[in-house]
Amino acid sequence: MKLSVYFCGIVLIAILATLGEVQALDSDSPLIIDVLMGEPVEMETMLDDLADARIIYLGEIHTIARHHKLQADILKSLKERGLKPALGMEMFSAEQQPALDRWLSGKRDLNHLIRDLGKEHWTNLKDYESVLAAARDLGIPVIGLNAPDKLVRRLAREGLSGLSPEEKSSLPEDLEQINSLNDRLLRLRLRVHKAFEDKSLDNVVLAQSLRDATMGRAIVEFLNSPKGKDATMLVIAGTGHLNYGFGIPERVKRKLDLPFRIILASESGELVLSEEEKRQMAPMHLTHRDFEFIEKPIADYLHVIPLKEETR
Repeated sequence: MKLSVYFCGIVLIAILATLGEVQALDSDSPLIIDVLMGEPVEMETMLDDLADARIIYLGEIHTIARHHKLQADILKSLKERGLKPALGMEMFSAEQQPALDRWLSGKRDLNHLIRDLGKEHWTNLKDYESVLAAARDLGIPVIGLNAPDKLVRRLAREGLSGLSPEEKSSLPEDLEQINSLNDRLLRLRLRVHKAFEDKSLDNVVLAQSLRDATMGRAIVEFLNSPKGKDATMLVIAGTGHLNYGFGIPERVKRKLDLPFRIILASESGELVLSEEEKRQMAPMHLTHRDFEFIEKPIADYLHVIPLKEETR
């Protein structure tokens, strides 16, 4: 199985090959591609453009260190440029906001936050320590965006009929407004999971929609609040919630038409799966042609390195 299924790695490598950079680039020197221009640009050039946006969506693969460094670098740069940054994170839900606020107001290490969050904390929260520390040190508010994990899991297993009246009343009003292209893309990528073989994906897609709609709603509420007035919001979420402007961006745009940019960091062979994760994967191979139906750019900017040898 090619790990590029987690991101359109083939498209990225095609861009790099066209530029003649795959062999020449140092693997420790990331390249920023302006997708609309089709050219590499300097970090400062991208930051100049980001300064004109109110929302910056930064897509990641959760366990890749390069992605987290990029997040911290951009957050610090926004502050240095005199903007009023705020940080929205998929890694926290709204119900975890009090614990997050307590940690941000103190000087304790991240282990205290993890203990305060309890068993529902994001499993690799330590990987975000540099980002969270930068936000705390610079006095930048951090907003938990996500839906509660328990609710997402129940919806994925049982669908809307399995939710209580109270749970249903908490759902975003646009939950079932799923872009048909995004629906097709999700079903294409979900084929990599053995657990979904020969099963309906309707509830799984709905659970993804719950995350997207909940995070979109939280972003709109913050930016409409007194604290969010004139803020530039950096949103950190998995690539699948942001690519092609699907998911979170299009849900926010329906209610709040503010200038935004999407930056995606490539996988480029850096993703390392555990043996258990490998056992849960179904063999498959996605190519450029599988994504032709989308007909729109995947992002405004790509943060890439030359392709590393893939694990099979």
